[in-house]
Amino acid sequence: MESKKSDDAHVEDFTRPTFFQFNENPQNDLGKPSMTELAQRASEMEHSLSLWQGIKRYRKAVLWSIGFSLAIIMDGYDTAFTATLYAEPSFRRQFGQRYAGGYQITAGWQTLLGITGTVCNMIGVFLDGYVSEWIGRKWVTLASLIILSATIFCQFFAQSLPVLLVGRMMASVPIGVFQASTTTYAAEVCPVVLRGYLTTYVCLCWVIGQFICSGVTDSVSGMTSDWAYKIIFAVQWAWPLPIFGILIWAPESPWWLVRKGKLEKAERSVQRLSDSQTNPKNTVAMMAHTVQLELDADIGSSYWSCFKGNDLRRTEIACMVYGIQALIGNPLQGYSTYFFEQAGLSDSAAFKLNIGNEAISFVGTILAWPLLYFFGRRTVYFGGLTMMTALYFAIGLAAIPPIRNHSADWAQSALLVVYLFVYCPSVGATVYAIVGETGASQLRGKTVALARIFYCIWSIISGTITPYMLNPAAWAWGAKAAFFYGGLSVLCMVWTYFRLPEMKGRTYEEIDILFQRRIPARKFKSEVVDAYGENLDLHTWKEKDATYGASA
Repeated sequence: MESKKSDDAHVEDFTRPTFFQFNENPQNDLGKPSMTELAQRASEMEHSLSLWQGIKRYRKAVLWSIGFSLAIIMDGYDTAFTATLYAEPSFRRQFGQRYAGGYQITAGWQTLLGITGTVCNMIGVFLDGYVSEWIGRKWVTLASLIILSATIFCQFFAQSLPVLLVGRMMASVPIGVFQASTTTYAAEVCPVVLRGYLTTYVCLCWVIGQFICSGVTDSVSGMTSDWAYKIIFAVQWAWPLPIFGILIWAPESPWWLVRKGKLEKAERSVQRLSDSQTNPKNTVAMMAHTVQLELDADIGSSYWSCFKGNDLRRTEIACMVYGIQALIGNPLQGYSTYFFEQAGLSDSAAFKLNIGNEAISFVGTILAWPLLYFFGRRTVYFGGLTMMTALYFAIGLAAIPPIRNHSADWAQSALLVVYLFVYCPSVGATVYAIVGETGASQLRGKTVALARIFYCIWSIISGTITPYMLNPAAWAWGAKAAFFYGGLSVLCMVWTYFRLPEMKGRTYEEIDILFQRRIPARKFKSEVVDAYGENLDLHTWKEKDATYGASA
């Protein structure tokens, strides 16, 4: 009787949702390996892979992730052409008001078009956190591609600013979905060794979108008809159809399938992402083992769960690294041409330097890959932030001489170009790797979404005050605005040193354990973690073994 009572007590104590039938015996009655054993094999295999082995074994995952990330090209293009349109004469003639013998879009409408687009981006990002957990990463992205294609009609045929505003608002929602879904998908379809490269590739796609916009804008610069700006809108139709044609065949995220208890479908997804040497049952067991431990630790799946317990720390990290990018990384870059002009360069020289900036962005983002390989996320991010801080103060110091001279003007502008080269592989690209792997598996999509929303909020703030800093008719700081951002950079450096952990080479299960143990950020890299030890549970650190069998 006592034994029966004890067994019942054990079952009653374990009342949380499970994917497996837990028992104390590492082997089931048929002698099959337990879920823990299979999961451990998958973890050991992932840790043993070199970069080249990972690419060979998961080349299909690499290709699918690259295809999925193409959606973010439209975000880069959208961001670039919004500002470009204001300089297009035919656009100003159609939508602007007469001013000084020409046409200009009023400052109020420029602000409204910019801010509402960012706000609608935030709505799309927020919705992705919900909808992607409901229907999956793949289908929410496909639906967003269809919606975006429809909204382009509204922009293309708009004859007034209110109609254009509605079109821009509607288009910004699916683009917001892309901002979250691409990073999350890249983080969930590849092994540990490839995670940093495929998530930072999302950033490269954004840069490619900027490049395409520059090329399109240059090609229509000599046109005087309305087609000059209509072509800029129409080019957006070039992307949804081919991307849709790729993604319709893409496998769903196996992590999402495991969280839904669809283990057999998850195995088929892993098969489509890897070669024949990979055992999909082992990989799915590792995912399920991670999800089950998170359930044991009462890690929820709502937005509110991101602000509870240890997940609050994870949300803070994701939001801060993304927020720092908007707070100190983007402000002067977004107004680089204007900055160059206010620094004293001619319009022609300023434009040429800005084109060079885009080339530097491309090269710098690619440079992030070898840096991540040799140094890891924390070192690259903190090191880049340190150099950016020094460059900000150098730019400010170059603006101090009371008598302006040509050499000082070029020095300030050259330092901003160097700053961009430092920013792109560090704070610019590395943030995608950090944000993609910081959240718990149960909350990954929502953590990415919250981080992007935080980024958008700071983008609105910095985008509002930066023009006042640079404009000689407003605060007239000019290049001295770099002192302000340099001061903010110092504060960001302090936060990064004490709060940003190193997660390179860690499985998601190991990252969960490190956060549950409340390991200080500076000790993450050296902390030894045995995710399959005898005394492991995210609640009590006492392991419950399981037989790999039926899905929920």
